[in-house]
Amino acid sequence: MDFPLWLWAIPAGSFAVLEGLAIANRRRGDTASELLRAAAGIKPARPWRPVGVAVIAGFCAWLANHLIGG
Repeated sequence: MDFPLWLWAIPAGSFAVLEGLAIANRRRGDTASELLRAAAGIKPARPWRPVGVAVIAGFCAWLANHLIGG
């Protein structure tokens, strides 16, 4: 049995709700981008920043290859 495509609406909808609430409350540090920057040590700058940037860049490169190349 193939995975039903409509089930992707659950995590996508959850993300949309959480991100919408974070944007609406206007508090700094609540959006997914801000949380990712903090965890990767980008903002505020942390000693593991180069590793965090490399991990994010590597993931983005892998994702692009995965989506385009199959």
